[in-house]
Amino acid sequence: MVEVKLVTLDEPCSACIIITNLIKEMFKELAHEMPEVTFTIIEMKHINELKMIAGIEVEKMPIILIQDEQISAGSLPNRRYLKQLIEEEIR
Repeated sequence: MVEVKLVTLDEPCSACIIITNLIKEMFKELAHEMPEVTFTIIEMKHINELKMIAGIEVEKMPIILIQDEQISAGSLPNRRYLKQLIEEEIR
């Protein structure tokens, strides 16, 4: 099973809130299209908790991981690009 994670802070800055909410909406849409994929949202209380999450290389929020490989840091990926990366992991 493929796992896609969104890692963010419990109380992010206003710019991060906008990006995080857009990613959450994208996750909901993709979850309906890809029921074989697990979409997880991790909200941390403190940035030091990043050390407990495998695959994080750049500590810029929000972070998207696919199979513990970071594919995004602080930005909103294109939906088609994200879906393509997930589909490659499914194969």
